[in-house]
Amino acid sequence: AVGAAELVYLDDQGAIRWAATRQEVALFGANYCLPSACDYRAAGYVRADRKKLVEKDLTHFARMGWDGMRLCLWGDWENCDRQGNLIVNEHLDLMDYAIAQARERGIYILFTPITTYSAWWPDGKASDPYPGFSAFAERWELGAKPELIAAQSNYIHQILQHVNPYTGTALKAEPNILFVEMINEPIHRSYDLPGAIFYINTLVAAVRSTGCEKLLFHNLSQDFDILPAIKAANVQGVTFAWYPTGLNHDRELTENYLRAVDDYPPMLRPDVLLMPKVGYEFDSADMNSGYMYPAMARAFRGGGAQFIA
Repeated sequence: AVGAAELVYLDDQGAIRWAATRQEVALFGANYCLPSACDYRAAGYVRADRKKLVEKDLTHFARMGWDGMRLCLWGDWENCDRQGNLIVNEHLDLMDYAIAQARERGIYILFTPITTYSAWWPDGKASDPYPGFSAFAERWELGAKPELIAAQSNYIHQILQHVNPYTGTALKAEPNILFVEMINEPIHRSYDLPGAIFYINTLVAAVRSTGCEKLLFHNLSQDFDILPAIKAANVQGVTFAWYPTGLNHDRELTENYLRAVDDYPPMLRPDVLLMPKVGYEFDSADMNSGYMYPAMARAFRGGGAQFIA
C-alpha cells in the first residue's frame, strides 16, 4: 500500500485509511494562510503578534472540533529565489510554527507549497520586491517552461527537506502532514498530454527524491480534461474546489441554495470513483449563514472526499 509507513495508507479501493485502526479518514477544517501574502500583511496592519494569532486560530479550530487544515504557502513568491532555492525567513518560520501548533492539537494537514496567484493581491504594491520564481513568470508558464519547472522541482525538494525547528522534524516526515498537493490551481495544459504528464511527474519526483512517502494529489477541478494526464502520472489522488454560490457578488445572498448542493456530480464521475479525493477549498460565498456547510459536507462525503477545507 502506498504511504503505509505514514499515519494513513491507500487501500485497493481508493480509500484512505488510518494505519492504526484501518478506519476511513474523514477530516474537516479550513484553509490557513497566515504565514503568507495578504493574511500575513493584515496581521501586521493591526500590529498583532503573529505567533499568538496562530495559537488563537488553531485553538479555535480545535474548539470547533476541526481536525483538518490546508496549509497553502506563497513560498513560490516569498521564501525562495528565482531558481527555487529555499529562503529561511519569517514566512517559513510562521509556517513551521503553524505546523507545530496543529500537531499539538491533533489537526492534520494538506500541504500546498506553491500558490501561483499573486502575493501582491489585493492590498500589496506591485513594487514590493518578491524573490521567488512566480514573481517573474506568468502563471501559464509554470507548467511549460523548463527553467520554471526546474525551479519548482528544486523548491519542492528543498522545502520538504527543511527541518521544522519547533518539532525537530523535516517536513517530508512530519506525521501530521498527511497529503501534499504540490501546486495550487495550476493552469492545466490538458491539450498536451505528454507535456502534462511530464510536468506532474517532475513535481512528484521532486517529492519522492527526498524519501517522502506521503499521498500526493493534483488539481482536477480547474480543468476536468486534465484527468487522463493525472491518471497516467504518479500521483495518488485528485483535488476539487466548490463554490456553489459563486464568488464576489458584492451583495449578501439570501436565496435558498440547498438545491444546488444536494450532490457534487464531478466527484461521481465513473472515471474518478476509485481515486482518492480531497476538497482543498470550498465555501458558500456571500452568504451570512452557515446552513450550507452540513449539506456541502454531506455531498462531498457522498462523492468520496476524505478531507475538505
